[in-house]
Amino acid sequence: MAEISLRAICNMDLSVMQYWRNSPKVMPYCRQYRELSYEDMVEWFTKLAKDKDYNLVNDLFMICMDCKPVGVGGFVRIDWRNRKGEISFYVAEEATKKDIAKALSHVVEYGFKTLNMHKVYFPCYQKNPNISTYEKVMKREYTAKNEYYWDGEYLDRIVLVKYNEHL
Repeated sequence: MAEISLRAICNMDLSVMQYWRNSPKVMPYCRQYRELSYEDMVEWFTKLAKDKDYNLVNDLFMICMDCKPVGVGGFVRIDWRNRKGEISFYVAEEATKKDIAKALSHVVEYGFKTLNMHKVYFPCYQKNPNISTYEKVMKREYTAKNEYYWDGEYLDRIVLVKYNEHL
């Protein structure tokens, strides 16, 4: 099993992140359904690096396996009052199901141990091939029917959740 680590996103990551995000392995399972340009990535990264208000509700990083970047993870829509956040996560490079589950576990633990969250949740679209892997880390809380239109059909949104058991 690979060693998983999380590190800050840097400028040199933007082109690979754009490639991953626009790939057929990742894009169908993202809330944003349009391809992102490199300029979009630079604008997002600038906001991430400089906008304190944006950083209050977003905390994203590179996921590395054996020191090699393989995906992106972290939290968006952080709600500090209620101590919860939505997980943003994908492993775009080849990885075993065990390594994907371990990477997601690292993201969840970061939310609990570093950000002191009470609840983390992860909305997934029904055709995401990794849902069964994600469910080894988190529990299905509910399914919202017909939430997402993709490739000529409406798909369900499955929301996975985990609560901080250390509180």
